[in-house]
Amino acid sequence: MKVAPASVVATWPAPNFVDPPTRGNSVLIVTIVFATLAFLVTCLRLYTRFKITCSPGIDDLLIVVALAFTIAMCIILCLLTEQYGGNRHIWDVPLEWFSTVSKLNLLFQTLFSLSSSITKIALLWFCKRLLGAGSKGLYNTYNMALNGAIVMVALLCLSFLFVCTFQCSPIHAYWDYKPTYPHHCLNEGAYIFASSVINIVTDFLSTVVPMPLIWNLNLPARQRIAVMSIFGLGIVVNIAGIARTVYAYKSLIGSDDTTWWGWLGLLSSSVEINLGLICASAPALRPLITHFLPWLLQSTHQYPSEYGQSHPRKLWSSTHPAGHSTRRSKERPYHHPDSQLERLEVYRTVEMESWTESRNPNDPDGNAQSMPSNDARVITPSYDFHLKSSGAVYTSPGSEKSCTPLTRQNSSPFNDKNSL
Repeated sequence: MKVAPASVVATWPAPNFVDPPTRGNSVLIVTIVFATLAFLVTCLRLYTRFKITCSPGIDDLLIVVALAFTIAMCIILCLLTEQYGGNRHIWDVPLEWFSTVSKLNLLFQTLFSLSSSITKIALLWFCKRLLGAGSKGLYNTYNMALNGAIVMVALLCLSFLFVCTFQCSPIHAYWDYKPTYPHHCLNEGAYIFASSVINIVTDFLSTVVPMPLIWNLNLPARQRIAVMSIFGLGIVVNIAGIARTVYAYKSLIGSDDTTWWGWLGLLSSSVEINLGLICASAPALRPLITHFLPWLLQSTHQYPSEYGQSHPRKLWSSTHPAGHSTRRSKERPYHHPDSQLERLEVYRTVEMESWTESRNPNDPDGNAQSMPSNDARVITPSYDFHLKSSGAVYTSPGSEKSCTPLTRQNSSPFNDKNSL
């Protein structure tokens, strides 16, 4: 812990250990609120992956690990500010607390680095899932960029952890107050400020790198803009990181009142880490929104029925990030001969692509296709089709201009035993 020179200490006012002026308990309140939001969003993400899409991946494991480190870091923050004078002037902190404050500060730095880095790696890994397996061309370039970013974030995290742990020799010289034995310590203010600047750069890269990928996804412009807006929340994380860097400089380099100015750094750190978790999990919630609020992200079309009513029917469609997509089929409504067919929507959503199919709920064999649970994307159908008055006309996906009939049949292409 930084110790002020004796000449500076002589200018400080008399210490007040009984009723000192403080910054208040804003760190405690903000930390509880943001940590609760981060926990809820992460739980919704896991529910989406395990219950709706059935496609958990490595990024989900990483985000859970990051959440665990974040919760531990939040506990340390609250202890520092509420129990050990982190919201007081340095001269109002009892000397017997200095050793504990230094230990908690070292633990805070370690947990912050782990949580921040793992969150960014989880976000970048999520973007890799958008690419899918076997991407070529421009998307192969995206994949290489994402892999490079993941490696860079991981190496920077390991480097900081090494420097943070061994900044003093021996290690316990960091938390011993004015050690009398031979020791050597790095300039804490210099390396904390440098690591904060590097963290801002990696935060910015984690926000910007996915943008071209998302924009080139084969999604409606409204959905692409919505997803990019969620990623754009990372700019708020960058702002919090800049604020934390400013106050780290102020508390460790520009002032000897480390606790008073460091309190603002602790506050911005809490916002930065928890908001980063929220931003990393929010894009993965699209299937959840599609499941419970389909009108918000998907469009429906009205088709007249033989009963004189209009029912919303979704067009069977699929999107693929590599730019290959099946054209939407023109669906003609059909009805059960005895009673009106109840429409069953089968959701198959993996990351950014989703589609629905109208099925007969009385025919369990009609929905025979399974949902993969690995990291690979759902393979789009190998044929296009147009439903016409007398059957299905299959066309090759290789040429959008080709409409040469290959097969004409009166049964459904879904093998659901219902005539079209």
